Amino acid sequence: MTQPEFTAAWQAVATAQSRLADCRMTDLFAADPQRVTRYTLDVAELHVDLSKHLLDDAALEALLRLAQAADLPRWREALFAGAPINASEGRPALHTALRDVDPTPLTVDGQDIKPAVAAMQRQVADLAEAIRSGQRRASGGQPFERVVNLGIGGSFWGPALALEALQPHVTPDLRIDFISNVDPQPLRALLADCDPQRTLFLVSSKSFGTAETQRNLAAARAFMESHLGAAADQHFIAITASPDKARALGFRDDAIVTFPQWVGGRYSLWSAIGLPAAIGLGADRFAELLAGAAAMDAHFRSAPPQANLPLLLGLLDVWYASFWGFGSRVLLPYDQSLRLLPTYVQQLAMESDGKGVDRDGRPLPHPSCPVVWGGNGNDGEHTFYQLLHQGPATIPAEFVICAHDDADLPGHRRRLIAQCLAQAEALLGGAPAPDNPHARCPGNRPSSLFVLPRLTPAVLGALLACHEHRTFTSGVLWRINPFDQFGVELGKRLAGRLEQELDGAERTRHDPSTAALLEFCRARLQH
Repeated sequence: MTQPEFTAAWQAVATAQSRLADCRMTDLFAADPQRVTRYTLDVAELHVDLSKHLLDDAALEALLRLAQAADLPRWREALFAGAPINASEGRPALHTALRDVDPTPLTVDGQDIKPAVAAMQRQVADLAEAIRSGQRRASGGQPFERVVNLGIGGSFWGPALALEALQPHVTPDLRIDFISNVDPQPLRALLADCDPQRTLFLVSSKSFGTAETQRNLAAARAFMESHLGAAADQHFIAITASPDKARALGFRDDAIVTFPQWVGGRYSLWSAIGLPAAIGLGADRFAELLAGAAAMDAHFRSAPPQANLPLLLGLLDVWYASFWGFGSRVLLPYDQSLRLLPTYVQQLAMESDGKGVDRDGRPLPHPSCPVVWGGNGNDGEHTFYQLLHQGPATIPAEFVICAHDDADLPGHRRRLIAQCLAQAEALLGGAPAPDNPHARCPGNRPSSLFVLPRLTPAVLGALLACHEHRTFTSGVLWRINPFDQFGVELGKRLAGRLEQELDGAERTRHDPSTAALLEFCRARLQH
């Protein structure tokens, strides 16, 4: 890519947006009877309708040329090849290697990483099956009946989403809970409810230095030791990319599961961080989750641009955020089992692409990552859909629905599907109401619609990998590094100092507001 080529391609997209600024999507349908067919994709069991967008063929072609000018094909191959594309930290981003079944060597820093990945997968599978079968037992010789994962961020959202989304596939013999943040109430309630003799704690932390996880670990360990003494050690397993730190905290080698440093937190479900999901689902179904993601990897890597689902979604994200000025997009799963999907994608998109400078550290001259939000679609109809239909801002929507029959509750699924389709139709067409401005819905509000078969591990894996690759695509077009997160680290550093000052340490210099709040809270902690 040369800067003049990229600038020219960017300007061509801006020109296409200006041409379509006053278009009605209903007119696009009227002018093109084949629009639905050409803008609908079937990929890895996902049926996706992209026809309801403020986009015509010429605009799409301009976006595809922009992707070419941004060197997307080269960056994509660098991603899969293990090149250090996370330049600020000098690391590759090889989450795709965690689900790659191709035995061809993949060399990073002079070493083939495939054997280490295979060894990690075997360890996860063996440990999951040992816990599920009762082969790995509690200190008193009984099988575990409860597993508690202590971890936050990427060490929480992926496994929690997988277990909730795939609940019909989860073993009923084990209860699996998650404690993420440092608020004492969830942990207090869990400890009051669990049987120490039958509870296993998984401590999931890439760095093994995350403050929230360390504080929760200390509390859980103190609780378990008060009941089991030294035997409590048998009730803790560390999952980390920093095994030396785990050993320093007293974890035995047979209680440490490791994964590589190049696994980013928000991409870590596919690694040993997925152990809670593997325990709940079983090793075979966890492998199906990886296989679904691998199928989407293969599609993203080889499908032609006009039929490449993650690529097209990433182009739409850039199109709306940078050229239309739409500051948010909403994700609306209609299946309750996918209620965590918006938050999972929120971390994936906003922690990756929420940057204000390009790869060279220069300020971006245009808007980039939109706010990603959402929730269960059916419940949302009775909370925030009013804003989607009649609010002054246009918010692109993304609907997700499973289309299958539920024989035990006849009629429910049909009604759920009908409501999902109706909302997408209403956003498109609106309601004129010329005699009542309060009832007028302007319509012309874009949406995508994903129709899934039953939620299987493979389908979920493909869906999550699709979101990963769309995030990567938009990051390449915005010319940012989607694999670092220095903004996350700033608050952590400040919190460490403030915690000491709340505990009585000498106060350092703060802005007036923080200083006043610090004194207010410190006074109340002393009572």
